Amino acid sequence: MNRRLLAALTAVLLVPPLAACESENALPAPNFAPCPVSHEQPMAFVVGARANAPKPEVPESVNNLMTGVARAHRPITLVRLDGKPEYVFAEDAPAAGANPDDDAAQVQKYLNKMTLAFRDKIRAQVPEANVLRALTIASQKVGPGGTIVLMDSGLQTTPPLRFGEDDVLTSEPGEVADYLAKEKQLPDLAGRSVVLVGLGLTAPPQPELDPRWQNNVFDIWKAVVEAAGGCAAKMLHGSTSAAAVDSPTVTVVQPPKPKPPVSCGTVELGEADNISFKPESADFRDPAAARTTLQRLADTMRAKKQKADLMGTTASVGPPPGRVELSRRRAEAVKSVLADLGIPADTITTRGVGTDWPGHVNDLGPGGVLLPGPAAQNRKVVVTLTCLEQ
Repeated sequence: MNRRLLAALTAVLLVPPLAACESENALPAPNFAPCPVSHEQPMAFVVGARANAPKPEVPESVNNLMTGVARAHRPITLVRLDGKPEYVFAEDAPAAGANPDDDAAQVQKYLNKMTLAFRDKIRAQVPEANVLRALTIASQKVGPGGTIVLMDSGLQTTPPLRFGEDDVLTSEPGEVADYLAKEKQLPDLAGRSVVLVGLGLTAPPQPELDPRWQNNVFDIWKAVVEAAGGCAAKMLHGSTSAAAVDSPTVTVVQPPKPKPPVSCGTVELGEADNISFKPESADFRDPAAARTTLQRLADTMRAKKQKADLMGTTASVGPPPGRVELSRRRAEAVKSVLADLGIPADTITTRGVGTDWPGHVNDLGPGGVLLPGPAAQNRKVVVTLTCLEQ
């Protein structure tokens, strides 16, 4: 009976939890390295069955975890992730039976109710997506030692972490976590293990994210979880199918687009072009990707016989003289790569302006708190190309 029921529900929305009574063989706790996971602790499952995110497909290991937790008579919570996340299943743990058959029946009854919650209640009801709120209410149910499984694209579209409007997508993960900590917006995840499934995977009309931005979405949430006292694990599983629903709507997060090449003139090279720097450093966040971008610039300079002026910039961190020096070193880092690619050093000039230039974006919020998205935009090198020959 259970297999037929579960197969029918699979076509409706997602693969629901395994039935408890199919077999009473012990289920090993899944290995969600590096985080400890136990059947003997409560768990919460946070599901984004919403617009712009792929239809959820529950991994077998997550099904096994839920079944094992129910057999151990620990509670399982389901959280609907949309603009106003809510519990859709939050019953007490299944009662222990008077004998093995009665015990199995109690567990089965519990899992059947949870399966119905998947079928009837997990779909988004409120516009937008609030991942932070979903983690917060999930953590309240599992407590220290418990496990939270988050299955979603991770693209939050509500304050204080709007991946689109606040440019969080390109932010340095540690700065996002620091910002939330200073704003007292971190969930309490102390002692919890948080398994992140499908982060960075999207469905139309949300544009597909390239691997760099997919990885940054995971890195951002990993940094947030760890700053909140939890342990974050990445599960290499995720759906790439169409969204389960297309309404209520969710704001589209536009990934940054690389600047078109110029033969003469000025272009700002930043996050979208892989010319991005670690905070308070002249080291590229992705040296290999930066070199690929600068190879194209070198090819243009060589073909057009150009010279380049490189102007480095910074975020609003530290005293102004230090910003100027750091920005100069960022320009020098770009020059070093161009020289290594065969561009004569005497055709490249460098300078640093810190935050004192017309294109600087305000990256300080109330109370002087650094805004991670705008701060990332301000770590760049502005290239002005001058043609030597027409």
